[in-house]
Amino acid sequence: MDSYLIRIYRREKDNPESIVGIIEEIGTKEKHSFKNLLELGKIICPAVKKSPGKKQTQSYKKKKRED
Repeated sequence: MDSYLIRIYRREKDNPESIVGIIEEIGTKEKHSFKNLLELGKIICPAVKKSPGKKQTQSYKKKKRED
């Protein structure tokens, strides 16, 4: 089971798809930003492409932004 810390910085009550924040997988130092609900879903459940005899995973890693 994966555990995540999700920080939501902005959202619109009338538009639930509009959500901005950062997600961090517990136990790692990686942080990923997201700008909408679709991006958040892709970070949590990355697309898996299957080809004959090989298994590939598509990654949505983003660099940590330095402030």
